[in-house]
Amino acid sequence: MRYRRVVRYLTHLRNYLTLRKTINYVKYWNDLRNRKVVTSSFPPQIAFQPSAYCNSNCQLCPVGLRIKGPEKGSLEFDRFKEIIDLTKEYLTRIDFGDWGEPFLNPDIFEMIKYAEEKKIMTAASTNLHLFKNEDDLKRILDSGLSFLTISLHGVSQESYEAYQPGKNFEQAVKKIQSLVSLKRKLKKGEPIIDLVFTITKKNQHEIEKMRQFAKDLKADSITYTASLNLRFYLDDVDKLTKITKEWALEESDSRPRDTSAFGKDRATKLYEAILKGKHLSFDELDALKLTGRHFCLDPWRSLVVNWDGTVSLCCVDYDKYVMGDTRTESIIEIWNNEKYRAVRHYLLGQTKTNLDFPCKRCVVY
Repeated sequence: MRYRRVVRYLTHLRNYLTLRKTINYVKYWNDLRNRKVVTSSFPPQIAFQPSAYCNSNCQLCPVGLRIKGPEKGSLEFDRFKEIIDLTKEYLTRIDFGDWGEPFLNPDIFEMIKYAEEKKIMTAASTNLHLFKNEDDLKRILDSGLSFLTISLHGVSQESYEAYQPGKNFEQAVKKIQSLVSLKRKLKKGEPIIDLVFTITKKNQHEIEKMRQFAKDLKADSITYTASLNLRFYLDDVDKLTKITKEWALEESDSRPRDTSAFGKDRATKLYEAILKGKHLSFDELDALKLTGRHFCLDPWRSLVVNWDGTVSLCCVDYDKYVMGDTRTESIIEIWNNEKYRAVRHYLLGQTKTNLDFPCKRCVVY
């Protein structure tokens, strides 16, 4: 299935490549492979946060749990357009998402259309709650979106509602069926639809059903070990233990083969450490190689443009440490500025810095 997705992606990508993008991509892989502190390329794939608001209450998400974070808002189209005009010669793909429901932004369809017109693939993730009827769903197809990820996290009302309390699984299924039917009716090949399931103790018994469910709906399934976002509770041993006992995967042959960088073996190692019941400092977790410093490549391969135009390191950073501000700086220059160089040095273990960037506290799971 993973091989099929790669082939599918590459087949789609060929319609978006130019000579300049290809040259940038070659430079990018060289920068990534050699861990260049100052890169000669710009990342071919970046993410935008169209909206910092969400209309769901996912039980492992800080937005859904209403954990206090930065100020919320929606990305303005003019800001998006300005950034695209600066980066269109490098970008092959844009992901719309990051701590919010992207389709809550009223300009999202215009953003998708503009990027696709500039020969940049677009991908968006959604919980589908906003879409009420066939006309709403048709707007997705009309926008030209390349890839759509639909977050389900269960294939029964029980497992679906465990992650999103009060939400109706049958309604979500009907919307997916309507979307697939519309694609067929309008003879559209895009968006390519993926159904995503983050695997926890509460749904791991359904993994095979998830795959069949997606296949029956003419979509692909993506399963990966759920992030429990434990970094929010490192100072609260009782909370860490409670969340881990309630949600962490149990040992089983049915556990997913991760598509994530962290992987189920590292997750298991972290859960075992937590369930010993003692306080775990970041330094202790770092010594166990359970922090982002030991495997994260994001400062070489992507960045996130937040709703207000600021730039953050990655999608994990909920507090939105500001690496630069596109309202006053060029995003191209931000990519290799002093802060980015400091982060790359830190992840390579080459130097210490007083900058308080989130990598110093990052525990992905």
